Amino acid sequence: MKKTSLLFLKACSLSVALLGSAAIVTAISMPDAAFAKSGNDNGGGNGGGNGNGGGNGNGGGNSDKAGGKDKAGKSEKKSGGDTAKTQKTKTKAKAKAKPKKKDLAEELGVHPSELGALNAAHANPNALANASPNSRVGRIAQYRDAVLAGEALADELALKEAELLALDKPSRAVDLIKTDLDFAVEEADTAAGKVTELETQLANPDLTDAEIATLEADLLAARATQTEAEAAEAELQDEYDNAVAYVAVNAAIDELTQKIEDQPELETSLLEAAANKDVTPEVEAAVRKLLGL
Repeated sequence: MKKTSLLFLKACSLSVALLGSAAIVTAISMPDAAFAKSGNDNGGGNGGGNGNGGGNGNGGGNSDKAGGKDKAGKSEKKSGGDTAKTQKTKTKAKAKAKPKKKDLAEELGVHPSELGALNAAHANPNALANASPNSRVGRIAQYRDAVLAGEALADELALKEAELLALDKPSRAVDLIKTDLDFAVEEADTAAGKVTELETQLANPDLTDAEIATLEADLLAARATQTEAEAAEAELQDEYDNAVAYVAVNAAIDELTQKIEDQPELETSLLEAAANKDVTPEVEAAVRKLLGL
């Protein structure tokens, strides 16, 4: 009986030991199931677990850490989008504020290769002013000076034409007016001499009253004659001066007109002397632009 009881107790002890070992093994191999807890994190994950003495355990868990939306990434993407949009706006504004610059050929109307040596017209004013007359730049400077002189001729012509309008056109030749003027001068001089003579006679203290009266009458008439002669002389002098000025201004206009008519040929010849290619009207216009003319 004792022996049977001891065997029974040993068997019970062994069973308890076996059950305890199973529980320990289960707990070690499935910690999440053994120590499950609920909670919330930034990923929004949930977990749960069940265990029983039969060695069976169930557990489940969800987490959106990997599949969830990344706020930082979204913010970075949005920031990158804003940067690209801002850059695009700045580029458009820059393009609008700074128009496309014309190339030299478009600006001049001819390709620079057509100018050849005349590209030296790019030289600065100091280089043009100090260049040797026989150098390429010096010859271009001579052309520039000729063009400027032509412009001065046009201005002078305009002044002369205005001066001519202020004068009366002579009704007769200058030499005929001069002949009449010379005669009028003699008449005035004679009249003035007569007045002087009569005034001298009247200064004689020995004259009688009758002589004095006669001399005074003669002096009065002589002075009237002098006045008329001097008026005639002055009128003829004005006519003569006007005619001389008119002829001179008209001659100056003719001379200026001729120079202006010859100016294009002169300018072209000077430009051809500076060029190493054919000078076309388009090339000459381009050189003028380069020289600021």
